[in-house]
Amino acid sequence: MVAIFFIASCKPPTIAERRAQKAANSKGDIVIGIVDSSPGIPLFVEGINFAIEELNGEGGILGRKIRAIYRDDEGSVEEGQKIARELGKNTNIIAVVGHCFSDVAIPVSITYEKSGLVFISPGTTNPDLIRSDNKFVFRNIPSDIVTGRELAKFAHRSGYKQIAVIYDRDSTGRRLAEVFYKHADDMGIKIAAEISYSGSWEKDFRLLIAELVKETKFDAVFLGGEIPSGAHFVKQMRKMGVTVPIIGGNSLDSPQLLNIAGKSAQNTILPTVFDPKRSRTLTREFVKKFKSKTGITPDRWAAQGYDAVRLLAFAIKSGDSTVPITLSTILRFLENWEGVTGSYSFTSDGNIIDKSVFFKMVDRGEFRFLERDLRKQENPFEILEEVTLRLPVEGIIPTIDPGLTSDVTSIELTEQLFLALTDFDPKTYEPVPEFATEWKASQNGKFYLFKLREDVTWTNGEPVTAHDVVWAIRRNIDPKTEAPFAHALYALKNARAIHKGKLKDISKIGVNAIDDFTLWFRLEHPVAYFPALVSLWIYRPLPRNTIEKYKDKWTEPKNIQTNGSYKLIAWEKGMAMALQKNQDYYDAKNVRIPKICYYVIPESSVGLAMYKNNQLDIIGDSYLRLPMAELPNILADPVLSAEYSQQPMFSTYAYAFSTNPPLDNVLVRKAIAAAINRKLIIAFITKGGERAAKTYVTPPAFGSVDPEDGVGINFNPAQAKKWLAEAGYPDGKGLPEIMLTYNDSETHREIARAIQIFLKYYLNITLKLDERNWSDYLESLSNPSELHMFRIGWSGDYPDASNWFDSLPHYFSFDKMAWGNSEFVKTVRLAEKEQSLLERKKLYMRAEQIMCEEDCVVTPIFFDIGKYLVKPRIKGWYNMALGGQHIRDWYFEQ
Repeated sequence: MVAIFFIASCKPPTIAERRAQKAANSKGDIVIGIVDSSPGIPLFVEGINFAIEELNGEGGILGRKIRAIYRDDEGSVEEGQKIARELGKNTNIIAVVGHCFSDVAIPVSITYEKSGLVFISPGTTNPDLIRSDNKFVFRNIPSDIVTGRELAKFAHRSGYKQIAVIYDRDSTGRRLAEVFYKHADDMGIKIAAEISYSGSWEKDFRLLIAELVKETKFDAVFLGGEIPSGAHFVKQMRKMGVTVPIIGGNSLDSPQLLNIAGKSAQNTILPTVFDPKRSRTLTREFVKKFKSKTGITPDRWAAQGYDAVRLLAFAIKSGDSTVPITLSTILRFLENWEGVTGSYSFTSDGNIIDKSVFFKMVDRGEFRFLERDLRKQENPFEILEEVTLRLPVEGIIPTIDPGLTSDVTSIELTEQLFLALTDFDPKTYEPVPEFATEWKASQNGKFYLFKLREDVTWTNGEPVTAHDVVWAIRRNIDPKTEAPFAHALYALKNARAIHKGKLKDISKIGVNAIDDFTLWFRLEHPVAYFPALVSLWIYRPLPRNTIEKYKDKWTEPKNIQTNGSYKLIAWEKGMAMALQKNQDYYDAKNVRIPKICYYVIPESSVGLAMYKNNQLDIIGDSYLRLPMAELPNILADPVLSAEYSQQPMFSTYAYAFSTNPPLDNVLVRKAIAAAINRKLIIAFITKGGERAAKTYVTPPAFGSVDPEDGVGINFNPAQAKKWLAEAGYPDGKGLPEIMLTYNDSETHREIARAIQIFLKYYLNITLKLDERNWSDYLESLSNPSELHMFRIGWSGDYPDASNWFDSLPHYFSFDKMAWGNSEFVKTVRLAEKEQSLLERKKLYMRAEQIMCEEDCVVTPIFFDIGKYLVKPRIKGWYNMALGGQHIRDWYFEQ
């Protein structure tokens, strides 16, 4: 078609037409021109070469190799124009990448436009490069209009109030300064001074700087300069005592800044389109491969050169052509092409749009990137290892609504996202201030006054007040909310009556806001452990306006408001959740891990494999139990054994029985309990030094039973057989199949299999294993009428026996009196109200006797010990045996 057009034309073909005709023939190598602008950008050509080598190694483009013709304009307009004329005459060339500075790129672009050559400049920020009549000219860096605006936003975010604006009037820095000035002024930043100089001939700026320092007060300097004069200006400012941050433009982003200014470049802040530690797979892979090949971390010039070549390759493949006008047309309509510097989209005139601008600061001779933890992630689940804590969780994440929280995973996440009134000292587990700064009980123990912090805000900037706590508690006690932990509010006056529907006025619950930062609690009876009780999620403040607006969608990432040390940025249901440091957290300066990713991994063996492959930072206990069979191998491994530790836990592993047939006979339940060899399970399955358990509350929680007191049912196969025979099932004959239900986990599965073997071997009982996913398992616990024997357990939320008893599955609701034992209910109720420590202990021992021995509706297996593998890069790590982990106190090894 191109050839026919030329033959039919009366005029001889232009150079652009001859180029198009030759390109249409699709023969030989694909030739592109590469024009360096030395000496300031040494890695630009390295990035170009890396892309070409990769593409040729992949077989080229459309089966053709890429060949580059290299030139260097040395930053000279005259040399640049000479090169442009030369390359423009070479009809084998289809595109030119380079001419990295505006002063050269703008005039040569006219030559390339007339020659019909696609021209991409990776460094020309002057808006004048792009003209409405252009067909072939592009930039792959934001213009000064965009950069100036982003620099002003950065200055505003950084809190600068008065800025001196200085610029080189002979360079593009003048236009950049104009844009910065306008936007900074619009944002309320005072422009303390505006000064210009001539970078083309001035070399001594000391008089200008002296006048500035003498007459003006400022907390930052904006410098619209170029290399080398801009670097000399920086050096002279520092020599004359100017220590405030200096904000520059892209033209100062050169190794020559450091070469010329040396230590004086400290605290110079520059914009860039490339962060080598950006959390994108494409970026990370490029950096890794480039560094492996060259031994150098790529800079923005290497990345932009690489992207420019890859961009051309994409256009050639997309259009199945090397004809320049075809490539140009494809690029002008390009949207969201992913390069190593980020996403590329072009306007119809060749301007790049929606390009991210990052900021870096010279710090001790190197560039340190700023605001990494503030960035909106392209894919929040893409991991930048250096700033991301990677954690597994065993089951799906059912909720992050503190009012609906009840499982270990949700408790962990609630701890990161929402402040509690009180927390626990990690050494003593005594309650300590968190949102509350202090509290005081009345003499009779039935009233509490809590004073709150006044510097806590929601992530939308609104203050968190006592009214948010009151509203949350009223919302959670409302029967319509169906809060699974509503019973933890029963200590409050009228809470039980409201929750049971006997009292309709929710405002009658015993909590009020005296003022914005003072809470008053009225209790049903004295509760000695109340300061510990209010650490629970059910007492945490909630964002009323958000919940009322979005209803059950309020915890979606786009809607949620939180107030803890982290905030939610992404949630892929059933797969993963990503949290980011909350900059509005009252103690944000001491939170040193920028990001957390939680991955749902139901199989312990998969989690361990990921840990070994450096894809997880921690595994163990609430962060996915270690596979029991692997513990000997872990301890024998010199690396893993050094990363392994055992941690004390307030945690009980147990099974519960229904009182429905065939387990309605207490002797059958006792027989099963006596046939379980707990020590064998610990020795050969869990292998972690757990303590065999016969009672439910984990020592040393207050109210736990000393094993020496003899409460509970021991392993005794002979007694088990006797009880089963007395129940009417000698040697198991006539006893229907019993179902054992547990949530899917290798640990739970192996323990269930062991119990299946014990019951078959000692009692000839057939046990059917019923493994369910996490959500189905939780649902079954809320209404276990169809269950026989099922896994339960408790990891304490506060170190008092009341927590273990109050948190039994709904089947054991005291009001339902599930197995008809009024003495048990009465005993637990008395223990809650009793102020004498000695009497409380006696009452809880009696409750254990009834539950685990006389009526045997719970058979404990062991008191758990946390077994963890922790990567050595995690510093400040300690295990919280109650509630979620204090990730806010951890940090990465530098």
